[in-house]
Amino acid sequence: MQGCRHKPPANRGEQPSLVDMTMSSTAIERYVLRCTTAGTYLRVTGQDEHIETVSCPEKAWIFHTHEGAITHAIWLGEVLGETPDVVMLR
Repeated sequence: MQGCRHKPPANRGEQPSLVDMTMSSTAIERYVLRCTTAGTYLRVTGQDEHIETVSCPEKAWIFHTHEGAITHAIWLGEVLGETPDVVMLR
């Protein structure tokens, strides 16, 4: 698995525990949410904290973990009726 390293299992065939795994990547992860039907990206407005759409990912709401982006996509899907895609920025 790229970006992760783990201690080898004590016995062959055993899976490493989550406690044994540590992150070794130095790259900063960045994710945005994209509306699948419109092809636009989501962001939170600064003044009233409403969710709005923007055309480019650089102006979108940025998440620094995949789990955070997935969680918010699921929540927004429950409210908006359409779950946005999680897109990793390079």
